[in-house]
Amino acid sequence: MKRGEGVKPILVIEDEAIMRESLRDWLTESGYQVATVENGEEALKTIIERDFGLLILDLRLPGKDGLSVLREARANRPELRGIIITAYPSLETAVEAMKEGAVDYLAKPVDLNQLEKLIEEALGPVQVEIRPPEVEKAKKVAEEVSLVIDDKKVSARPGMTILEAAQSVGIDIPTLCYHKKLSPFGACRLCTVEIVKGKRSRFVASCVYQVEEGLIVKTESPPVIKIRKMLLELMWARAPGVQEIRDYGMRYGISRTKFETRPTWCILCGLCARYCAEVKKKNAIGFIGRGTEREIMFFPETSLEECRQCGECYSICPTGVLPSNFGLARVPHFD
Repeated sequence: MKRGEGVKPILVIEDEAIMRESLRDWLTESGYQVATVENGEEALKTIIERDFGLLILDLRLPGKDGLSVLREARANRPELRGIIITAYPSLETAVEAMKEGAVDYLAKPVDLNQLEKLIEEALGPVQVEIRPPEVEKAKKVAEEVSLVIDDKKVSARPGMTILEAAQSVGIDIPTLCYHKKLSPFGACRLCTVEIVKGKRSRFVASCVYQVEEGLIVKTESPPVIKIRKMLLELMWARAPGVQEIRDYGMRYGISRTKFETRPTWCILCGLCARYCAEVKKKNAIGFIGRGTEREIMFFPETSLEECRQCGECYSICPTGVLPSNFGLARVPHFD
């Protein structure tokens, strides 16, 4: 029995496409059945049509918010569980979420290890049966996964991502949001690769997609290069002059961008927010806004005390804009 068999599917309700796709890919590769929607009204219709075991809901959604969706869904199906995720954590909404029957309340960027534990607790453990003649075969499979990356046969450990497997044999996949100390997030999508399974191919973020036996990976196919060029031009417009982006641009023949936007020198990689949440456990910095208005912000009530003494996230910022942003956060609070 595969992990995820015998349990009801999960519905991810998230309007941010990158977050929605990353959660879908991660959950699918973990063996769960997953459906995704981007707003509350669509979620409630989907819940009527299909029997889900768990909802993963963004707190702020277009139309009905996550708490309203959870409340209405549980009114019809009291056994349904929910996990609230949000870029705007507060004690008040956390308490309200618990009252509405949420399993837990997680701040973005989400710690995938923590989320995995919550999902297993909510859906229950899955019994795995291994017949005696298959024990040795199962043991061998558990020790090694064979795949092909850019025509090179690669042996990887189960649980490794495609990015990690490629790096282990010297294949360089571009990325600006990956850090070995942090859980994968798939924010920049620059590490997108093409995978082939049987006769079907699709594009995935290699930093979150785990290796599979017999998988064929193309890290520099023409469609992949086209995707990377577009992403680099968008980042170039947001952060002109940043050396790492210019270096990747030269690699793909880009010397300028056709996009016109107000430079912010922040590419929304989320490294700083994830480091603060996962390593420092402070949540002093995070995302606010949505779509084109999305940005990173130091939360004054926490950052003015914590970040003054820390500043560890500055060194992992690929654009170097963080110290300036913290300076701006402090200005209105000078005595």
